[in-house]
Amino acid sequence: MTHSISIGDLSRAALLRQANVQLKSRLLVLTQESASGVKSDMAQAVGGNFGHLAQVEARLTALAAYRETAAAAQAELAGLQAALETIGKIGSEIGNGMSSGVSATDETSISIRSRQARDDLNAVIGLMNVEIGGRFLLSGSAVETPPMGDAAGILADARAQVAGLTDPSAIAAAISGWFDAAPGLGGFADTWFGGNTDTRTVATSSQAAVTQTLTGLDPSFRDILKGLVLGALADDPAVAVAREDKAALVAQAGATTLAGARALTMRRAEIGMQEEAIARDAARNAAETTAMSIARTRIVEADPYETASALTQTETSLQNLYALTARLSRLSLTDYLG
Repeated sequence: MTHSISIGDLSRAALLRQANVQLKSRLLVLTQESASGVKSDMAQAVGGNFGHLAQVEARLTALAAYRETAAAAQAELAGLQAALETIGKIGSEIGNGMSSGVSATDETSISIRSRQARDDLNAVIGLMNVEIGGRFLLSGSAVETPPMGDAAGILADARAQVAGLTDPSAIAAAISGWFDAAPGLGGFADTWFGGNTDTRTVATSSQAAVTQTLTGLDPSFRDILKGLVLGALADDPAVAVAREDKAALVAQAGATTLAGARALTMRRAEIGMQEEAIARDAARNAAETTAMSIARTRIVEADPYETASALTQTETSLQNLYALTARLSRLSLTDYLG
């Protein structure tokens, strides 16, 4: 006896397979939404208008960039502030020591002050070459280049500037003129300053920026270096200063160094104001980032309750479909064998 499969059986099987594919696809989508918390059909989520979502995401991208630049600027200013604090302490201590009144007959004290000035010159030069993240902070826009040359070379060049001079006032004037000479006039700036005087501006928000103008050529640094060099030269064998004039040169060195240290205090205050400005901008950016993130979440977030309910319903439908398919398959087999 020949048995045939009816068109109705084939049509029913095709419908069951189609329903199976649709339910499995729906189950996969809902499972992904449940795991990620994000709607799978973004076009439906935004009602076909992606403009608002694009604006929110563009703003979040900009805020992330501002956060990174602000963090880098904060790190640089913190490093610079620490270096300036140490330089200021060195300048104040040696400045007060040299200005305290060294007797012209006390060669030991003069020698000690002079040697300390040489050591402090080397320390200050090292601190002025402060770098954060491979960027030298006192080189203007030439951040790849150390702002200061080595202390020994600076001191050797300073000796050449006072060669043949014996009067303390003349020596002080020569050193002052060399340090204060503008770029291009063959002074300290041309020989030993490796940076430039260009400003560096960092945007910390869409409406705010911080501009760094401090470089190694700031008068406060020049005065400190000037005073330390004078102090070092006071007891330098290559400088022909009479014993009774060495004390006067040390005193002049102390006054000059102290003037630089006081001026540096003002520079530190200015940097402190910049740090506060960046902190305020960072706080505003963080608040806006939170608001934008909430706005984006409201657009793209898949409601967890709705997703869970739909997932349960889909799983139930799929189980029912499997049961129906199995039952119909058994009925068809019975008809076939009958």
